[in-house]
Amino acid sequence: MEDVDYRGNYKAAKEEALKGGIGVYADFDSARQMECFRVLSADRSRLLTFAKREGLTTGKVDTLQTLGSSKPIYQMVAVGDDTKKVRAYVTRMRQES
Repeated sequence: MEDVDYRGNYKAAKEEALKGGIGVYADFDSARQMECFRVLSADRSRLLTFAKREGLTTGKVDTLQTLGSSKPIYQMVAVGDDTKKVRAYVTRMRQES
């Protein structure tokens, strides 16, 4: 299977989160100097349920206020081993569609 570059998919991830789903996009964490994934949802409990189901150990949830929506988007940053878990999730979702 080919390796897919997910960087630059913030807009699609944000739209998915605002529709009630889980949006994911790749990013670079300059503080850790490593690739990370940002997982977005408009529903905090849905985001936490996703993290638990996928086995993510990242515990911090931030709130983003976007210009395109009156409601906030919750964000969890997956780093380290969690990036492998999120990449596996994204691969599964791409195969299902």
